[in-house]
Amino acid sequence: MSSSTDPKDNTTHSVSTQPSQSSLEQKADLKSLAQTIDRAGVTHYDKARGQIELTKEIPEESYLWNPDFHPTPIRLRTWGSGTFFAIWLGMVVIVPTWTLFAAGMSFGLNWSTTLALMFLGNLIVLIPTLVQSHGGARYGMAEPQLTRSRWGIYGAQIPSWIRAIISMGWWGVESFIIAEAAGYIYLLAVAPSDLTQLMSKLGAGALPLAFPQVFWTTFALVIIAQLLLFWKSPPIEAQPALKWLARIAAPIMIVGFAVMFYSFLSAANFNFSPIISTPTSVSGTAYWLTVLAFLNSNVAYWATMAVSMPDYTRFAKSQFSQTVGQIPMPLMMTIVGAMGILSCGAAMSAGWINITNPIQFFSYDPVQMIALHLPTALAYALLLVVIIATFSVNVFANSVAPGYDIANTYAKKLTWFRGIVIGVVLSLLVGAYTAYSSSAHNYVFNWLLTYGALLGAVEGVIFFDYALIRRFKFETVDTYLSYGRFRYAGGFNPAAIIAFLVGVFLTYLSYWGILNNTITQAIYNNSWISAFLFSGIIYTVLMVAWVIPRYQKFLKGNLAKGYISDDVRKIFE
Repeated sequence: MSSSTDPKDNTTHSVSTQPSQSSLEQKADLKSLAQTIDRAGVTHYDKARGQIELTKEIPEESYLWNPDFHPTPIRLRTWGSGTFFAIWLGMVVIVPTWTLFAAGMSFGLNWSTTLALMFLGNLIVLIPTLVQSHGGARYGMAEPQLTRSRWGIYGAQIPSWIRAIISMGWWGVESFIIAEAAGYIYLLAVAPSDLTQLMSKLGAGALPLAFPQVFWTTFALVIIAQLLLFWKSPPIEAQPALKWLARIAAPIMIVGFAVMFYSFLSAANFNFSPIISTPTSVSGTAYWLTVLAFLNSNVAYWATMAVSMPDYTRFAKSQFSQTVGQIPMPLMMTIVGAMGILSCGAAMSAGWINITNPIQFFSYDPVQMIALHLPTALAYALLLVVIIATFSVNVFANSVAPGYDIANTYAKKLTWFRGIVIGVVLSLLVGAYTAYSSSAHNYVFNWLLTYGALLGAVEGVIFFDYALIRRFKFETVDTYLSYGRFRYAGGFNPAAIIAFLVGVFLTYLSYWGILNNTITQAIYNNSWISAFLFSGIIYTVLMVAWVIPRYQKFLKGNLAKGYISDDVRKIFE
């Protein structure tokens, strides 16, 4: 590969040394750039790897381009399937996955139905995850830049900020768990007798209320640790620190959670029958509404990553490596869920928790169980594993993506790291851990399903545009051009915005109290799937009937074969 494919080596088009221009002159120059640029000439397609590389830097477009946002050069795309497997392992093997079953059983489902829905929900969300990941691996682009082709160069900020805010909410949840584990370590070390007052106060919300100073101190330490990691791991260098964090954290978490599972079961002489014998306690229409709600809770659980994965797959060696590394995710979720179910049954058998009503399943907190009932030395080790596991997922699932999203708002001034700093500040204001620590109803209906509908509508547009309309091919350079082919109507794709708004509105009819009946309840309980289908279908109709004929006349084709321009066809020849 010639040196011209490295964006660092090709700076002949830079205008940074030119005198300052008036706004009108700059606008004229940017329009001229979009009209005269050789799209095929600045795009290199490596047929052997199936990957695209942009060979031209575009510093003229200071709002849309900076070095962090430039597509990753092929020579830096080194992440293999093992890295992606480790990333998912690090994100899956965490406390919220371990306890996710409790939401389903709190609503009256039995253990087998709960576990089956966990597998099915994660299998469903894997499909849009792989489609979105394909774009990152093929074009070397992070999610905000990919999204410009669907939502418009400025409209892309809408789904990016939705994703960022939701990720910030999860950041609060995971940071809450880190603080909880650290708080128990502190109490075990300096005031073990104080733990006795928590014996009758079960659940994730008990410790922060009793020991707020420990909780907020840990929050501060978590912030500092994450910022140090990100400062040492810029995207322009393929984020080596994140790559090694994934590899180091994964084996620690596997061993640690296996030991935790064994410790819980051995404490009950491997008797977990109480939870296995718990029957289904909901029936009729309520049963099916509960099934839909828990199924979509599982879809929503990783819906942020279904949008975010290009932030990582932009470093993939190939489509094969990112696909193979991600396919095991639903099975991982099911295995960890099963471990959570059996360990809860063991805790019931050992007398650690008394469940006489299904709603009490949500008070099962393995972090608290470790501190209250396991030997001190073992408790120290396992609580440390919880911190490492939770910190890992907070990095990969909840911090990297908002950094790109926020920086994308004003690329001229905001680097990826500056976006991270702003995101951390905003995340302190969001704090969704109250829903996680309060009740199953709040966690499912006011958190998972609520944001699930928002992301479902976003992903419907993404999926139908990339897979159905464009068939995985588009003009890479235009995602960085103010007056390029993704300007649509003033920088916004009206089809995406309308489809998103209508999809969310129809899904929220029951939740907002506009129209409340069995059908609208089912639509909301089916939140992610409902919004995904509503927005995707509406978007496709609007694109074919209106947006393509008016704003993207260069596209040729139909839904049967996809829409593609002559320039893109030339690139892929």
